[in-house]
Amino acid sequence: MLKKLLTAVLAFSMCFACLASCSDDGASESSDIESNEQEESMIESNVESTTESDATDESSKEESVEESGNEVSDSDESSKDDESSADESSKEDESSKEDETSKEDETSKEDETSKEDETSKPDDGDTEINNKEYWGFDDYNTVNIVGSPAEVTSCPTTIKKVSNSKYSMTSETDMGTVTITLEERPWGCFNLWSWTLKDKSGKTHTFAPGGTDFEYVHIPVTPKGTNVWSGGNHGNEAFVSLDIYNAETGEKIDLAVGQSVTANSIHVIEKTKLMWFPDDNGDSIGDYNNKSMSYTDADVYAHMTRKYTFTGPQIKLNVDYKYVQDVKMHRSYTCMMPIDKKYGLWCEMYNEKGEMLKRIETLKVGAADYSGPSNGGNKACRALVYGYVDSRYQFDVRVTTIQDSLNNYNGDFNTAFWDMNTSQNKLYFTRFSNSTVQNIKAGDEHHTEAIWLLKFDPDAKTPEVQEPEYEEVEDFKCTGTLASLNKSYKLSGQLQSGAFQYTALLTDGKAHDTLTSDNNWFTFVNSANYTGAQSNTENGIGYAIIDLGKTTNISGVRVHICNGKADWGILTPSEATVWVSDDGVNFKKAATLTIADDPEAIYWTGANLSNVSARYVKFQFKPNGMFCFLNELEVYSK
Repeated sequence: MLKKLLTAVLAFSMCFACLASCSDDGASESSDIESNEQEESMIESNVESTTESDATDESSKEESVEESGNEVSDSDESSKDDESSADESSKEDESSKEDETSKEDETSKEDETSKEDETSKPDDGDTEINNKEYWGFDDYNTVNIVGSPAEVTSCPTTIKKVSNSKYSMTSETDMGTVTITLEERPWGCFNLWSWTLKDKSGKTHTFAPGGTDFEYVHIPVTPKGTNVWSGGNHGNEAFVSLDIYNAETGEKIDLAVGQSVTANSIHVIEKTKLMWFPDDNGDSIGDYNNKSMSYTDADVYAHMTRKYTFTGPQIKLNVDYKYVQDVKMHRSYTCMMPIDKKYGLWCEMYNEKGEMLKRIETLKVGAADYSGPSNGGNKACRALVYGYVDSRYQFDVRVTTIQDSLNNYNGDFNTAFWDMNTSQNKLYFTRFSNSTVQNIKAGDEHHTEAIWLLKFDPDAKTPEVQEPEYEEVEDFKCTGTLASLNKSYKLSGQLQSGAFQYTALLTDGKAHDTLTSDNNWFTFVNSANYTGAQSNTENGIGYAIIDLGKTTNISGVRVHICNGKADWGILTPSEATVWVSDDGVNFKKAATLTIADDPEAIYWTGANLSNVSARYVKFQFKPNGMFCFLNELEVYSK
């Protein structure tokens, strides 16, 4: 009993030390790295101990978990010791009661030997990790990356089942409250979604708002010979199961909606199947895109096990690929990091030797049409990402399995930092090339490991931001006389007005020069992105057909338009064109209007026409993303 009490006291001391070091690890490269490395070696030793006791019966496993348990308090451990002692007493062989000092059942020597191994490790500060039954593969071919921060191995983390389609992981750190979400996609898989911080002053920092991938995305060749997206936010992945465990004890955690549990580290084990359904509608989402759909074994090319480890400000993800069919694979992203440009404008690339290969800077406001540079080809296994709002908040992202995650840099894309759009950038670690096909055989396995760490560097300095330069936008002026004032018009879609509160009239002669959230503006809502009652486009195209009342010699056309406002989700329209017709049914193109480069410009764009006669004039717009904003259309006559 004295030995067990000493073990419990030591375990409690270990837990207290881990809690104290959590914020140090998560906020910066800890000065107590040696202590964390020691803790990692303790965990590895515990895994070995667990493996040795694999042959024991189920009741002894349960008893072993009770003895190691969740390290809560001295009184709790003493209580558990009493219970454990009572259990041992009840299991004694009656014929050996005379030997009060040993209290061992001769028929359970193997079990007791295993327990003795566990209790003989207090000098190493060890605690049991009984995760063998759910963990599966655990022999990752990792490399030590020089200069990378110590791995966070213990930090109180609360997992909550917010709904049947959402889990949140919350932790208190020196930075403030960190919240990470895991959310269900329409096809049933749970993916990493958002990452936020509420700092000590109460300000919320949204690093990743959700909407794109962290885990992986692949481009296999289907049996019909076509390329298709698979995994991540691109569908073609079937959900199998999701289970939650206390990462220290291996104890399974079952949660009802609204319930939560706190542990020093949380494992979420998700099993899925990757598939190669075609993408017949060309939206980059495989046609297995709803969990109510059915599939056969012939549609599946790999069985997947994701092993998330949530520890305060850190996520560790181990992924096991088991291919069940031969597959030809193009580019495969094995780890990603989408980030708001405010917190991820710069990216420093490092190799395993700790050498900085490059510092990439993207535009503060990138291209709205996703045409920004990918900045790929870097032979880097680690990246440090930070932004211009407060560069002390940094994401340290690394893949430790260079062979299985990066194919030893034998691809053409390798590690990239894409200037994705007006408001977000995205980091990629890539396994294969897009220009060549990699043959994978049924029975092959790949095992990857990635770590995302949010940290705070109090000494970080914000570099000077590269501000894009745009040509000054001049309003277009038409020749002739305004012929469209107060004329009637017909709009695309069933709504027959602007969407939401943006319902400005388009021929009333009022062109407001400041973007406001009211009916001074008119908006088209892209039906490709939104299918609700406010959608007023057709097949992603918005138009307004003005009836001039009679056939008119047209000298010019123009539109007063707002290119965008990224914070509002308004992006520069992809295209604006003008068409004319005599009957309102059959139209021919008369002009393509120039769209200015400045992503937030408000201006008149138009064209002068010659030899054009028509009664009906159609202004047609292709939104980029969700919205297209304008507030006046004009037609001029000779």
